[in-house]
Amino acid sequence: MKRVEPKQTLSITIPTSLYQKLMKEVGKGKIGKFIKETVEEKLEQEKENLGRAYQECYANNTHLLELAKKWERAGIESWLNYERNKRKSVATKILKKRNDRKVN
Repeated sequence: MKRVEPKQTLSITIPTSLYQKLMKEVGKGKIGKFIKETVEEKLEQEKENLGRAYQECYANNTHLLELAKKWERAGIESWLNYERNKRKSVATKILKKRNDRKVN
């Protein structure tokens, strides 16, 4: 079964000459699909370019690469500590409720 993606209406202003080119090249009723595909392609290219730029930056700067690794480890450790503390907190609350029931 094909998934139907929700749609959003977007009103944009473009020069008349560009609109006429779109009508001529793409055709009436096909402009929305053309713009969607073009924007998706452009966004994917930008994402790839950004990834390459980060790789080049880190490849050319070992100090920056080491800093990034430290931040990544710190982020992971912080998240793990947060999760551990959250579980401890939940367990403490459960035990407290049990003890309160026994007392009453």
